[in-house]
Amino acid sequence: MDIHRHTYYGLIHHGIKSLLVDRVGHFTELDYHEYLSLMTGKSSCFSMSNEELQVTVDNLKSEGYLEDLKRLIPKLEESSLER
Repeated sequence: MDIHRHTYYGLIHHGIKSLLVDRVGHFTELDYHEYLSLMTGKSSCFSMSNEELQVTVDNLKSEGYLEDLKRLIPKLEESSLER
């Protein structure tokens, strides 16, 4: 399945930023990469497979950290299936 990788990168970055601000009270790029590594085993979205990107977005969505973008995600998934 062909996905819009850069869109997933943005969703993951936004979701982890929201998560860190909620749980830790602040956000830094270092915190982002450390948390992404804890969550996925990889410190960068660029090294993640399409499936890993999708699972990470699904996890962030299910935890409520993509609520403000949730309405965009079904459209993203539909356009990915059309390809």
